[in-house]
Amino acid sequence: MRKVVWLAAGVLILQLGFILSYVAAFHQPTPREIPIVVVAEQGLPAGVDSDTADKLNAIDGTPLDARTAASTGDARAMIRNREVLGAYVLSPTGTDTLITASAAGSSIASSLEAIFTKVDQSQNRTFVVRDDIPVSIHDNRGLSGFYLSVGWVVGGYLLAAAIGLLIGAPKSLREASAQFGVLIGYSILSGILGAFITTHVLGTFAGHWFPLALLGTAVVLATALFTLGLRAAVGVAAVPIAIIVFVILGNPSAGGAFGPNVLPEFYSAVGRWITPGVSTEGVRSIVYFSGTGLGQPALALVLYTVIGLALFFGFTYRRQQKSSNLPVDA
Repeated sequence: MRKVVWLAAGVLILQLGFILSYVAAFHQPTPREIPIVVVAEQGLPAGVDSDTADKLNAIDGTPLDARTAASTGDARAMIRNREVLGAYVLSPTGTDTLITASAAGSSIASSLEAIFTKVDQSQNRTFVVRDDIPVSIHDNRGLSGFYLSVGWVVGGYLLAAAIGLLIGAPKSLREASAQFGVLIGYSILSGILGAFITTHVLGTFAGHWFPLALLGTAVVLATALFTLGLRAAVGVAAVPIAIIVFVILGNPSAGGAFGPNVLPEFYSAVGRWITPGVSTEGVRSIVYFSGTGLGQPALALVLYTVIGLALFFGFTYRRQQKSSNLPVDA
């Protein structure tokens, strides 16, 4: 009976952590230092772009991080290269242009529109919106990449948890190698099939099957291997730890339709280093930005894989050595 009570208490803690984390991340998205550039078209007084950028940076709550760009072409290139998330082009006609990229986060694009609506109303100006990098018509609010990523991550840690709970930690390097081989095969199939569903079956990310398959394989392997490494290191406690890391913290910090600049600072900071956020950013980079921005997700996946390998094989070797040093009865 006591074990059941402790088990129920542990599940309750995970449940409340789930509620707290998701509600804290999404209950009040607030724009914070969204990087943009200000461009002044010909015919406007010199320095008007700098003055406008200074005024935008002085808005209460610092929702924007504004600087200037020499031309609209430069501004659009900076958006494509993911240096900024929007551009505000001042026109001598009084009708300005707000350039956004909803593919970088639809909530960020919406936040920019709301901010500049207030700004222009206060200055008796108007603006039009041009979405330079929109999400696909089959990718509502950019959520498809998030759900694809969640599917990959869930598959990875569930397989590792099942191996750890039903089969147990390997007792020898030979057993560890066999489990690792299963992980590799599963990761390849998971990456290929997940990418195939979204590109060929649903047509959401058509034309990006191969790079998405590679990304999915890496995400599943990194997640599963890290979880198995924890299982080898700390035992069955690895399962709730994996749930805390990948579900309670990882899913809300990935953002989904929310970019990091509208999430609370904590989630914005950790999201780019947990596999749901890593994968979501990777999908976004591949599908909408021609691979720009893949460096950081790739680094994170390498770290998870290396740490997982070290824990998994390191603790297996330690267990094997201890077993071989046990005294044998005569």
